[in-house]
Amino acid sequence: MSESPTLAADFETPSRDTWLRAVHGVILKSSPEASPEEFDAAFRRQLVSTTDDGIDIQPLYTASGSPTSTGLPGEAPFVRSTHADPRPWEIRQRVWASVTDSSAVGELESGATGLLVEVDGRGDTDSLARILDGVYLDLAPVALATSFDEIGLGAAASLIELWDRRGIGAAERRGSLGVDPIGTWLRTGGAVDLVSAWDDTASLVSRAHVAAPSARVITVDGTVWHGAGANTVQELAWTIAAGAAAIRALVRDGLSLDVAARTLEFRLAATADQFTTIAKFRAARRLWARVAEVAGISIDGSAMFQHADGSRVMLTRYDTYVNTLRSTVACFSAAVGGADAVSIWPHDALLRTGGSKQGRRLARNTQSILQAESNMWRVVDPAGGSWYVESLTDQLAEAAWSELRTVEALGGVIEAVVAGHVHDSLAEQLSERRRAVATRRRPLTGLSEFPNVAEEIPSAVVEPPREHGPLFAPLSLVRLSADFEAQRRRADDHLASTGRRPQVFLATLGSPAVHTARLTFAKNLFEVAGIETVSGEVDDFASSGITLVCVCSSDAVYKEAGADAAAALRAAGATRVYLAGRRLDVPGVDEEVGMGSDVLDVLTRALDELGVA
Repeated sequence: MSESPTLAADFETPSRDTWLRAVHGVILKSSPEASPEEFDAAFRRQLVSTTDDGIDIQPLYTASGSPTSTGLPGEAPFVRSTHADPRPWEIRQRVWASVTDSSAVGELESGATGLLVEVDGRGDTDSLARILDGVYLDLAPVALATSFDEIGLGAAASLIELWDRRGIGAAERRGSLGVDPIGTWLRTGGAVDLVSAWDDTASLVSRAHVAAPSARVITVDGTVWHGAGANTVQELAWTIAAGAAAIRALVRDGLSLDVAARTLEFRLAATADQFTTIAKFRAARRLWARVAEVAGISIDGSAMFQHADGSRVMLTRYDTYVNTLRSTVACFSAAVGGADAVSIWPHDALLRTGGSKQGRRLARNTQSILQAESNMWRVVDPAGGSWYVESLTDQLAEAAWSELRTVEALGGVIEAVVAGHVHDSLAEQLSERRRAVATRRRPLTGLSEFPNVAEEIPSAVVEPPREHGPLFAPLSLVRLSADFEAQRRRADDHLASTGRRPQVFLATLGSPAVHTARLTFAKNLFEVAGIETVSGEVDDFASSGITLVCVCSSDAVYKEAGADAAAALRAAGATRVYLAGRRLDVPGVDEEVGMGSDVLDVLTRALDELGVA
């Protein structure tokens, strides 16, 4: 063919008004004479959703109204990429100093292209030498992550000394020294002298500027906000504010703006919320480029180096293989969003330090497959041109800039924390998040949805108490699954001590065609808390020896026989009668459970009723 066919040539280009008229005919089919206000209300109720950040997600996005002034790849404001040409991201695999079979050489030989060394304590030169034995330090970038109560100055100096000892040329020293004054200050409740910490950090930056000019020294860690409950807008705004605070501190100690800017590495959380994660990394680059422009930093210095770290908030201790799926989406999203380096956690990292050998292999190979087999890195800004992603990027950036201005008006991020603005905002966000998880509007697959009560019970983990620092409550990890896991643990401990799980009887009414749907719903609901379900007809309940019962059938059957069934169950020894369904008001029923119920509250009280400690 001499010409390429235009597949839509025979079709008229529809307008938005045409589309809205078609939508009206669907969502208000029974009310064709509805007013514009009624249509707007129905449209929003049925087709528009809202993110944790308060951003409306529309059902349709087009080029009209989408942002266009976002530059080209490699050009400020770097929304599309900090590089003009495509390049693979760094597969930054974690290595644990305290885990005997966690091998730096093994990870690099198996596909990793960089290392993130989890250092215990201050990390002296000899211990780093053991961890990195056999690693070609002129080829592999090394990043450091010190324990949360360490700023990381000692480990950073040790890595420079190791480079010296191995005779690595200054230009070949790549990676990140991982010094984190603000993150440590936050995680210890302010129990860090920030003035002294920044003085020591500035001295290290000056040393590294000569000894390792290609390495970055300071980690501006957004995962501390994310882990404590921040939504995406808050994580973006507070991370950018922390970066600005770091620049001010370094310049105050005599460093130039460009040297200070080039020493920063930004760490952001990558989650299983695909589009939000993609847009977050794009928006972060835009925000930092704007801060750099206002501060007078050069174009080169305004290009943000991003390390995407898989979210620990989204991980669960039960049905851990689902964590692999979550991390795959997180890694994909970070890569599409343009992250420079990506780390994801082993699926079983919550069960033991460093996870299992299989867990580390799956984490590494997930990245290798996405990069080497899917060839994701070969496209610059693969989300570009998606009007939804373009719009979401713009909305996140605008909302985060507004929050950043609020923080700066308070005097900066440090003052915003001390004044209580951050903690108050986190408390409000955590309350909304916990409500969404408890009611399963935010489902957790394998835990609050489709639980597997037959799986091997994970060992109990006792979190050490965190003492408040001199200024405020420390910002510590708050996982979405923690509240449900606590109830599941109660049932697991009951099994261990008595030899049997707590039980609930599911009493069916009518034929299987009538009761199966709600029987399945009730079974899944109670098993979320590790409560074993036994099903049968109402007459079977008396011989079961169980005291809690849930009636399962259809609305029509409930109206006809629900009250009699509840009475019969009560007479047979039921101490609490549930009904699978909502807003039915069947006499004799203590509680209705259905879509929208506060599942966490229902299950907590059910375990209490059963006497489970």
